[in-house]
Amino acid sequence: MLSRKKTVFSRDVNHITFNMKLILFLFAILNLNLGFAQVDKIFWFVAPEANQSHGDRPIFFRFASLSESTTITVSQPANSDFVNIQFTLEPNSAYELDVTTWIDTIENKPADEVLNFGIKIEGTNDFMAYYEINPICRCNPDIFALKGKNALGTSFITPFQTFFENSGNYASGINIVATENNTDITILPSQEVVGHAAGVPFDITLDKGETYLVEASRTSDNQHLTGSTVSSDKPIAITIHDDSLSGQPYGGCMDIAGDQLIPINLIGQEYIAIKGYLNGEDKIYVVAQNDATEISVDGLVVSTINALETYEITLSNPSAYIYTSNPSYVLHVTGFGCELGEAVLPPIECTGSTDVSFVRSTNEFFALNILIPTGAEGGFTIDGDSSIIQASDFSAVPGSNNNWQFAQINLTNSITQGAAKRVYNSMDRFHLGLIHGGGGSGCRYGYFSDFAKFDASFTASNDVCEGDSILFTAPFYDNASYTWTGPNGFSSTEQNPVIEVGTIEYQGAYNLDITIDEDCVSSSTSSVEILERPDEFELSSISICDYTTLNDLVIEFPSSVWFDSEDSVTPLSITTLLVAGQVYYAVYTNANQCYSSTKVSVTLGCFPIIPNAFSPNGDGYNDFFNITSLYDVYLNHELKIYNRYGKLVFNGDNTTKWDGSSNVQPQSSNTVPVGTYFYYLALNNDAKDIISGYVYVNY
Repeated sequence: MLSRKKTVFSRDVNHITFNMKLILFLFAILNLNLGFAQVDKIFWFVAPEANQSHGDRPIFFRFASLSESTTITVSQPANSDFVNIQFTLEPNSAYELDVTTWIDTIENKPADEVLNFGIKIEGTNDFMAYYEINPICRCNPDIFALKGKNALGTSFITPFQTFFENSGNYASGINIVATENNTDITILPSQEVVGHAAGVPFDITLDKGETYLVEASRTSDNQHLTGSTVSSDKPIAITIHDDSLSGQPYGGCMDIAGDQLIPINLIGQEYIAIKGYLNGEDKIYVVAQNDATEISVDGLVVSTINALETYEITLSNPSAYIYTSNPSYVLHVTGFGCELGEAVLPPIECTGSTDVSFVRSTNEFFALNILIPTGAEGGFTIDGDSSIIQASDFSAVPGSNNNWQFAQINLTNSITQGAAKRVYNSMDRFHLGLIHGGGGSGCRYGYFSDFAKFDASFTASNDVCEGDSILFTAPFYDNASYTWTGPNGFSSTEQNPVIEVGTIEYQGAYNLDITIDEDCVSSSTSSVEILERPDEFELSSISICDYTTLNDLVIEFPSSVWFDSEDSVTPLSITTLLVAGQVYYAVYTNANQCYSSTKVSVTLGCFPIIPNAFSPNGDGYNDFFNITSLYDVYLNHELKIYNRYGKLVFNGDNTTKWDGSSNVQPQSSNTVPVGTYFYYLALNNDAKDIISGYVYVNY
């Protein structure tokens, strides 16, 4: 049983017309424009624990804006005692938010408890964000690049390094935050963790903003949680960390390392790592999603592993081109001397950015790792300055068939500490990482370019009723062309084409090819089914004398849907009160939930049923001139009664029924004699109906 620890603090559209099936397939279209990187309007994050005795403070969130100002709100949705923090970034500016005061309600600890430490960061416009542990001692730092929507998913495999041990009692951990209430999560740990055995799945449930730490029970290198799985029924975000990693055999350092993960749907097959400044080789870890995953380094096959297995690559060259036959995670451990940092590498196929913002946090060594398709090396500027990054700084990545170039640009003497900087390439997408620190001060390492995989998946109106429009909706990408094909000779080059009248000939599979920059193509297929409509609606006149709401009509005509006008696309609620004399419109539905093609107009009404005699003698029977439905339906009627001489003896309305008495002077309050009387009834309805006749009064 999990305990909940609460702490106090001082994230197939159908065209609707009246003659169409009213099914709306809701979807969210992500504007994956490949323009900006790791930027978004909403970020979710859970911060890992860092070794306090070695240095875990101060801690910061760092932000950089783009060309528009943005007002940012930082909140803890699960912590009602948290007071939201709000500030505004001017265009192309940076902001440092020191959250050290609240470290005890931010760092995700202890393990195996439901906590309320999740952070949601939301802006009015796009911005970049990362979390930094930046101890005063400069001994245990790291950065965690927040990935916005690219961090959210429902299926993850956790990569961890298996070469360095954790110092003291500190261990590796998987930090989870939920973004919606009642999120059911299943965790399968590869090693024993606090409270749970290795290889045995267990379940937790988190509400929005709640967090949970899966922590390894042991600190040895072979007990790290690589190859563990986390799945959920709603989007979550995950941070992995290795606390107090020992830098042996490279020296006596102790450092934290980690990153925010991407979900399985965003991992790829092609990766490039750039070596850092360790006293020995960098370490790269490939974690497979599928069995029989073949791993190549610089064009040479080095291993084949199965699902959830990990393969270690030793990097001694300036770069490594890594290809996996199936999508895989790749984690890179690098640093300075014996000071360690690590980052989840971005897949390079059909991903990246043209514009990236970053902030230099200290005056220590600072460099950019840049990956760019060959031919675009000369398109870089930093804040508009084309002299800082030159084409000559780049080298071809071995094993990439000369398709990729890499560079590590030392900007220690070129970039101002604390300032927001923008790297732009006018020619192509690129990936950008930061490596920042020193041999005696620790390592900050992370990638800030867009991890989003180029995906051509589209939505189509499914289960379309005959004659309805078929709508296609594809994701938007910069510099993209769209090629659609389908049944009945359908073709289009629009992003979101429409078939105005869907007939049976248009039923079947549709294919979309999206091409970006002429060299990156992705395809997807989806099917459309055309459904039969019901027969036309046939109705005679309907009386509503005994009805009060539309539900009564629906019960009598169970396959009907009703509207208040011929052009309406919104069905009336079955609780709608009916009005006599008003025109309503109806269609039939069938098991496919399709409507009949046309609406049928029906005027609902009930003329009053008028007795020809009554006996106002006070015996409780027929004491009133009781006209059925008059007082319930025709609320504005006027009733006049005349004697055989044509003299008015009674004048009534909806509040005054005739009981045989005269209410007209001078006969007022006098009981009329036995005899035949003439009535004049004006219903005052839309049709201005008038009814007249005779009624016999007898006592």
